[in-house]
Amino acid sequence: MTVMAHDKYTKENPYLTKLLENYCLNNEGSSKDTRHFSICLDSSGIEYLPGDALYVCPENEDGLIMKLLGLLELSKDKESEFNRFKTSVNITRASNKLYKLIAAKTNDKYDAKALAERFNGFSIPNLLKELKSEEPSLVITSDELVENSSMLLGRAYSIASALSSHPGEVHLCIARVDEEINGQKILGVCSNYLSERVDLNTETVRVYVHNNDKFRLPENPETPIIMVGPGTGIAPFRAFIEERNFLRDQGKKVGQDWLFFGDQKQEFDYLYANELKSYQDKYNLKVSTAFSRDQEHKIYVQNKMQENTAEIFKLLEQGAYFYVCGDARRMAKDVDQALKDIVKEHGKDPEAYIKELKDSKRYCRDVY
Repeated sequence: MTVMAHDKYTKENPYLTKLLENYCLNNEGSSKDTRHFSICLDSSGIEYLPGDALYVCPENEDGLIMKLLGLLELSKDKESEFNRFKTSVNITRASNKLYKLIAAKTNDKYDAKALAERFNGFSIPNLLKELKSEEPSLVITSDELVENSSMLLGRAYSIASALSSHPGEVHLCIARVDEEINGQKILGVCSNYLSERVDLNTETVRVYVHNNDKFRLPENPETPIIMVGPGTGIAPFRAFIEERNFLRDQGKKVGQDWLFFGDQKQEFDYLYANELKSYQDKYNLKVSTAFSRDQEHKIYVQNKMQENTAEIFKLLEQGAYFYVCGDARRMAKDVDQALKDIVKEHGKDPEAYIKELKDSKRYCRDVY
């Protein structure tokens, strides 16, 4: 049995490669920092399809590791400890198991649940530094910390490119996380690793592909598609559009592509704006945008759907596929409700209609 390249590289054996591009997609003046990354796949043999995800294995920041080592009783030599905390243990957040260990080691002077609430947002080094100032006798070994911490796992990102358009590369669209919780600066482990700590063209990035067969383009390219992807939710739809444009360039007949995209401000946050404009001009891509902060009353992608109910329903009746990518907590729910409202408006039972869409794999969601 032949092992495919994308099966060869896994969580246990990621592909070591280099970052080719890293630039901000937001214009100066934006409150956001959304990055475009291009990663080299040359000679790896790795293949992927639009809709797949790429796992990136992050590394902890060197200074944070050194700070941690100074607060632990080391079970191994310093170099060995540094290396295992570099890639194996998530030291940016304490686990519930670690809080329970601390409570036990202090004879329940601390309540584990109360500790978790008090130190929400703290990295493990900052947590231990604070506690040691209160309880100097508290000793935790590096082995104990490893055993009672969560692992530093790869982060999955929807692939933002079609291999047909970018041979030997894979692209990602990632929002860099930089916020504050409980007086602590919270930096997303992987988004900041790629944005700030990986030099271009050096073999330091570890990746592997995750196949997502539940989020695929229609087998028949003549089928119309409707894509709803605000913010970084645009990622897989950039791949969809590139793939279908590639087919168009080959002379194949391809159905309507309709993208609903939203963000805060059009001037600053219209991701891939120039690309999309060129696709509108050359390939008749239809784009409906919703920039929530460009007017007094906020407008979102679901509002734009409600402005186009007749055309959306017409495409669905013609067999269109409907896709959603992005925030599961609010956006995806609001879009789902808007879709049901459109169906009901046109005299159909929304529950039965949506169920039929899902059963026929014409309603696909990649939400997180």
